[in-house]
Order: sequence, then C-alpha cells, then structure tokens
Amino acid sequence: MARRYDARVGIEPSIGAWTGAWGIGQVPSRGFDANHATLLLKLLVHNLLRRYVLRDAPALQRWRAPRLRRALLAVPGRLVRPGRCWTLRLAPRPTPN
Repeated sequence: MARRYDARVGIEPSIGAWTGAWGIGQVPSRGFDANHATLLLKLLVHNLLRRYVLRDAPALQRWRAPRLRRALLAVPGRLVRPGRCWTLRLAPRPTPN
C-alpha cells in the first residue's frame, strides 16, 4: 500500500494547485462529456502557461498559478484609438521578487 502511495506523492501538490487555481473540482454541467472537455481545457491552459513561463519568463518559475494568472493573463488594459488605428495599452507588468 505504501509503495502505491509513493507514486502519488508527486502529483498531490499539482492536484491541489489545479483545484485552487483553475477550479478543477467544479462541475459546470450534468453531461460527462462537457465536464471532461472542461477539465482537459483547464489542464491545457495550465500546461501552456507553465511552458510560456519556462520559455519567456524564467524568473517567474517559482510563482504559483493564481499569481501567474493575475500577472500574465488578467492584466488590465484600455483599448484606445489615438489616430486611425486601435491600440491596446496595458498596465505595467509586475517584476519578480
């Protein structure tokens, strides 16, 4: 029994992060296929965000998912048209500690 649990020890923190940061434990619909698709999309987003951080922002590797979401995905911005073209002006990005 202990040997079987040892294999799960590495995944437990990931499951906790996915549940807290991405809402993996929430079931949005009654249909299994819809819930399965939602779970796969959330895991895909998590993996893509981690891959982006590894490649383009290695200083943020130690940040947890909620902070990464606020810093990289939920950045406030304003769509302005200072001439003839639309421009998205983003708020300044946080610097890693």
